[in-house]
Amino acid sequence: MSDPFRLTRREDREVALAILYEADMTGDPIVDVLDRQLDDEGYSIELAQGVAGVVIDLDAAIDRTSNDWPVSRMAGIDRSILRMAVYELMHRPEIPTTAILSEAVGLANDYSTEKSAPFINGILATLATQIRGSD
Repeated sequence: MSDPFRLTRREDREVALAILYEADMTGDPIVDVLDRQLDDEGYSIELAQGVAGVVIDLDAAIDRTSNDWPVSRMAGIDRSILRMAVYELMHRPEIPTTAILSEAVGLANDYSTEKSAPFINGILATLATQIRGSD
């Protein structure tokens, strides 16, 4: 029987996005933002902690792919979405590539500008092929 209070993966990603975006905007380390969270379990926390542990590697991968648009110049929300999705591509092989890309584009459509979704999709599609092949 499923837990009626358990968040969906989409909701987990939205919570993780809020954590990552808060850290990005305040300049606080992700782990400090996580410490302020009431919920200390679940995929959203796992996802944010995972990003925190490899954020330098994630940014390097994004920078190599984003063609003259470094991570540091990206909108904070786009940067957070990309970090989360690239983390999943690299470290969560059980999650289908199409689900990761679809969720990232959906988050961009919901929380960023109309130009962000195609931009994020392009970067992630390239990285997905590099990281996972033609899965």
